[in-house]
Amino acid sequence: MTKNQRLKKRLRSKADKLWFNLYLKERCEVCGSTDGLQGHHFYYKKSYPHLRYDPDNHITLCKRCHFLLHHQDPKKIENKIIETRGKRWYNKLTKKAQQSLSSFQTIEWYKENIERMTKEYDQQRKKN
Repeated sequence: MTKNQRLKKRLRSKADKLWFNLYLKERCEVCGSTDGLQGHHFYYKKSYPHLRYDPDNHITLCKRCHFLLHHQDPKKIENKIIETRGKRWYNKLTKKAQQSLSSFQTIEWYKENIERMTKEYDQQRKKN
């Protein structure tokens, strides 16, 4: 593994932790549970890597609903998320998903996202 690959891996890990902590809500957005909350990408990060750190793409799910989404009834869970978040949110995020960005997952891209999320996180902490 090259020096740049190791740096990217560290930056991705840091950005992933920030994304999770910054956007995780207090309840599952499907069932309202507070147990075992997890962050989920509405548009999967593997297929839509440019949305990896987009706050609109973060969904808070409990372990049960997350399991159902991935293994049993994805459409039901996705429809509940859209119902909860609203069509406006869904249409906005879908437009973002359809955009193709040429410069993402670079070292600079990770650094910019970390900087943006760190500022948001600091602002949130000041409010509370």
